[in-house]
Amino acid sequence: METAPEQMTVIRLHLDWFDRSGATPVSVQHRRENLQRLARWLEKPLLHATADDLDRWQSAVRARRNSRGHTLALSTVATYTAHVRAFYGWAVRMGHLDIDPTARLPRIKLPRATAHPVPERDLMIALEVAQEPLRTWLVLAAFMGLRAMEIASITREDIHEVRGRLVLSGIGKGNKPYSMTVPVHVEPSLRRYLNTRGPLWSAPRGGPLRPKRLSCLVSRWFRRQDMPYTLHWLRHSFGSEFYAATRDVLLTQDAMRHASPDTTRIYVQTSPKAMTAAMDRLSKAVAPKPPTRRRAPKEPVAEAA
Repeated sequence: METAPEQMTVIRLHLDWFDRSGATPVSVQHRRENLQRLARWLEKPLLHATADDLDRWQSAVRARRNSRGHTLALSTVATYTAHVRAFYGWAVRMGHLDIDPTARLPRIKLPRATAHPVPERDLMIALEVAQEPLRTWLVLAAFMGLRAMEIASITREDIHEVRGRLVLSGIGKGNKPYSMTVPVHVEPSLRRYLNTRGPLWSAPRGGPLRPKRLSCLVSRWFRRQDMPYTLHWLRHSFGSEFYAATRDVLLTQDAMRHASPDTTRIYVQTSPKAMTAAMDRLSKAVAPKPPTRRRAPKEPVAEAA
């Protein structure tokens, strides 16, 4: 079902404001998709939605099932809700509405995120059987920690050779520029694509390769291999392995281009074995001390007459 033209007008106004606020093109696209979905579900103008309408909408999202019959992840429901809250907050500030109809929607409390890296054995199997360009996408995610949006946007002009090493530059999450030296063993995967100009990869039917499309292609490929992974799992692998090699959270934070070490902590998988060994070392302080041999007291020395 197409979104009605009158709906698109207010959506365009909001997206123009969102774009001018410094949002990335990917964020703007996600906001557009979420508002269009909401508009189709409401079957009434967005600005006519009541608090009851949005209560029912959030409940419907929570109960929705994906193509595999699973309900949407709580984090997805939280993301959809955040986009809708942002739209109606803007509508109130701009004078389109007097009351925010999302004010009573519950704040979704998410469980603490944990790292879920791809097991090393499965990663090695995937790299053995994957065909190009998918194999290179897996390598860039697993050994450089690149996101789907960063991989999809790489152009030939983003890659330079500096003192014999390839350096990759680009724009990451939050419109933040980054520059990374390509690991020695990743270079051959990238060099095969350096004989062209412009984007390194395009969509299967031509045109730009969008991050969502790239991510879907990788997920479908993993499913065909009977592996329950996604491209982002490989970023978890990178974070976990990088931390295991360096034991430096701040260095891992820089390698993953995070603004906060709290975010990096999600991607760092610590070892229960290492935790037990550390506690054993600390507990040595309470271990019984071996008995010490007491020295016999010295006899008093007689004074000379």
